[in-house]
Amino acid sequence: MIEDISPRMRALTAWLRPILADEGVTDFQLTPASEDASFRRYFRITTPAGTRIVMDAPTALEDCRPFIKVAGLMNDAGVHAPRILAQDLTQGFLLLTDLGTQTYLDVLNDDNFDALFRPANDALVKWQLASKPDVLPPYDAALLQRELSLFPDWYIAKHLQVELASAQRETLSQMFALIVNANLAQKKVYVHCDYMPRNLMVADDEPKNNPGVIDFQDAVYGPISYDIASLYRDAFISWDEEQILDGTIRYWEKAKKAGLPVPAAFDDFYR
Repeated sequence: MIEDISPRMRALTAWLRPILADEGVTDFQLTPASEDASFRRYFRITTPAGTRIVMDAPTALEDCRPFIKVAGLMNDAGVHAPRILAQDLTQGFLLLTDLGTQTYLDVLNDDNFDALFRPANDALVKWQLASKPDVLPPYDAALLQRELSLFPDWYIAKHLQVELASAQRETLSQMFALIVNANLAQKKVYVHCDYMPRNLMVADDEPKNNPGVIDFQDAVYGPISYDIASLYRDAFISWDEEQILDGTIRYWEKAKKAGLPVPAAFDDFYR
């Protein structure tokens, strides 16, 4: 049970009470559900009827509208994303369906790799098949370059406290240009941007709904290889090249069969 009695928490509780009261719920508990790299907070509501998730996103710091928009796009595409049950954009509160407590990252091992990653491939194909231009922000050169700049600005300069020589900066700049151009040359689809095991939830009660997909508010319209690369070359868990190759081939075959604009030759796609 949360003991936070801050004005923000009091406002959140006051907002929830009449919503839940309409369903006959007069007593509920809030517990921390998860955190992400933003100012959003997530709490799990426990009621006699089950659990739900409430998002607290202070409007001065966060905008709920992209989350609502992408959640709708994903659900319309048949992807198992949270559904919006209630919203207050003035205060920055959302009431969501609960996708469970375990992420893929929590449970993944060699034994369940296929059982979890194959439906993740399937969900990604559904998401990409729904793609339309001019719906989500473009994953353009400026955004790609801004994200690449995190490496020299934060990792090299801030974390390692290393100053690159002029020749090193030039080499890095040339490499970034190759990466940006390679991404911009690809066919475009909806891109989750963080399609990785820590943002995929295990649907224990309904395996066919795996994975539950979260943390999608930064979705964009960009290169078709981005999300599958995020899935199999995750920053938090590593797999043998054989597993990565097998999973990526299975995605590519399914994507090609579904009519998605992947390269005709797998070697070109994998590169």
